[in-house]
Amino acid sequence: MTSRIVSMMGLALLTAAAGCNQPTMDPNVVTIGSTKPVYFGLPKEFRALHAGLEKHLERPVRFVAQSNGESLGLQLEQGNYACALMSSLEYSQVADPSGLTLVASALNSAGKASRKGFVLARKGCEIGSIADCKGRRFAFGAYGDLLTDIATQAALEKGGTPVGKLLPELLTPPPFGRDGRLYMGKDVAKTILQDPTVNVGVVDELAFQAMPDTGGNFIRGPSKDQFVKLGETEAVPEMVVVASASADRQTISDLSEYLLEKVRDDSNVCSQLGVTGFVPPDRAAYDHLHSARKDKE
Repeated sequence: MTSRIVSMMGLALLTAAAGCNQPTMDPNVVTIGSTKPVYFGLPKEFRALHAGLEKHLERPVRFVAQSNGESLGLQLEQGNYACALMSSLEYSQVADPSGLTLVASALNSAGKASRKGFVLARKGCEIGSIADCKGRRFAFGAYGDLLTDIATQAALEKGGTPVGKLLPELLTPPPFGRDGRLYMGKDVAKTILQDPTVNVGVVDELAFQAMPDTGGNFIRGPSKDQFVKLGETEAVPEMVVVASASADRQTISDLSEYLLEKVRDDSNVCSQLGVTGFVPPDRAAYDHLHSARKDKE
């Protein structure tokens, strides 16, 4: 009897979860897609945004989830979602973004709509340029990340050290070793300083700027003066809010007004989203990434 009750509860939960991801056909509801799971309620990142949007739009707002940018793009193309919140990587996964309206770009903690990756070497290791990285172990950030992987590979090639010229990671197991490359996530700076076999790597611009100028050590963590900057990646834009071709013009206008004029004054929305506000988007920056990623496929 107990097992039957548990099974029924599980089935009910799965049914409810599936329902959260079904597109709504109610024209009075503004449906917003993202890749944040909604199976157990509204993601915490969207709680203040949800309340703010419903108040400003004077309509119900519903967040729904898809697994990646390609799926989000398909739902937008079919008119199932009015809008979507996308990372630059997710935007690059959309099959054809030409029909999307870009509404607003997020500002990061530096007050910018994009960020770069800095190619850093440990000071005193006799590496003075990207070209000197040949035959060295290089620490990338996250596998598949537009900034600390894809854009970094392009920066290395431009600087004279294509990935094939780095010392390959033949013995390092996943998740640190992938496709013959070393991935250290957020620990790249620590790895450069603490691992004598890894003298160079890429660090997110914002992470580097957050380091103290001096006084870095094993306990406190790295400081800027412990590195030599060899180069940087192209800038990668931050999160973008897009609208589908079927979204009505008034909704897009109201959404734009809220994001560009209201969000920066709402600390709850900003802190939960991890932004400092929104600005008009630079479409060329997003489409450049989309084209570059498609060229690699």
